[in-house]
Amino acid sequence: MVQTTMTHEEAIKRAEYIGQVAEEGLFEADRNNGYSSKLKDAIHETQIHRLLRPKKYGGFGLGHDTMAEVVRTVAQHSVSGAWVTYFMPLHETWVAMLPPRAREEIFASDQFVSDIFFPIGKIEYVEGGVRLSGEWKWGSGIDFCGWIGLGAMVDVPGQPGGPQPCLVTVKVSEGEIVKDWNAFGLNGTGSNTFRINNVFSRWDMVLPLGAIKKNTVPIGGDYDPNEPVYRVPFGPAFCVGFGAICVGAAQRLQRELHERIRSRQRVVLGMKEWESPVAQRNLGEVTTQVETIEALFGRYVNQLKDWCKVGKTSIESEEEARMAAWRAYISRSASQIGFRSLELLGGAAAYRGDLVEVFARDLLMISIHVGQAYEDHMMFYGRAQYGMSQHPLV
Repeated sequence: MVQTTMTHEEAIKRAEYIGQVAEEGLFEADRNNGYSSKLKDAIHETQIHRLLRPKKYGGFGLGHDTMAEVVRTVAQHSVSGAWVTYFMPLHETWVAMLPPRAREEIFASDQFVSDIFFPIGKIEYVEGGVRLSGEWKWGSGIDFCGWIGLGAMVDVPGQPGGPQPCLVTVKVSEGEIVKDWNAFGLNGTGSNTFRINNVFSRWDMVLPLGAIKKNTVPIGGDYDPNEPVYRVPFGPAFCVGFGAICVGAAQRLQRELHERIRSRQRVVLGMKEWESPVAQRNLGEVTTQVETIEALFGRYVNQLKDWCKVGKTSIESEEEARMAAWRAYISRSASQIGFRSLELLGGAAAYRGDLVEVFARDLLMISIHVGQAYEDHMMFYGRAQYGMSQHPLV
């Protein structure tokens, strides 16, 4: 592959273009339970999916701070669009942890990669690998992808400790996409179910997540330790985009609230709403909530940058649990901002096809995702402070 370069600034320009495409198709995607191929084409044409890919494989080798800013930029236009955009470079980070042969094959195809982490697949051990069967829900963006990693408990040769959560990689064409996605929010993500039966996967296509979660060192070696993807703890880096989506969406909601309050006429008050001290107070409160999660997310990203500078690929349980608790706080706060904005703008904003209404539903869905579930991650953060185990997956 020919190596290419991209600056942080150029990545943000391309993200703004993707965001505009995503916003143009926002309401259609919400109605149809998935974006059209226009979003896929925009992501692929801008090569945003290669942001974190090592340069050796035709990637740009940029850091997670750039990806976070890309995702935040898209999220100001569409929450679901940002979710799909985020997953395309994100999933290449676990591909970069596979043994060299698998890395070469997947990256050479330059097809998007999906994954579903829940380790529920049925495994049969055979010569040279495993055969996988099962059905997994929440396959976000799977319609756009050529490859998918599916969760299963696997006893991987050469890995200590017996069976552990793994991603077993197969081609999407080897299974069936079940078009059943129709949820409260995030409908534009097209998170359909995926089903396969007795599909073979070579050992080099099986990624032991437990090992990678402990230390970000690719299986089989043959990597450049100076690449950002290999210089940060896997879990916190993998989940950085969820906070970026929440912050970007909250920023857009704050702007919408500011503009609509200014133009809204309150008949019962006999005045423009912005002239009301109550409305002024409400805007001040929401703005402060947005600024709070901006600051906390900035701290999250700066922590990743600090780890990247020194190449810290393994962290203590309390450090990992802290980052997860910050994500949970950010996502719940963003969801609250969404519904508070809806409440303050009244019935006019509640119609299907209103940006505030769609954003509020989408943000709630992010807040209950396993990577951000508030009650779980606050509990695990408390447990970790007493030397107990933290979340087993994220």
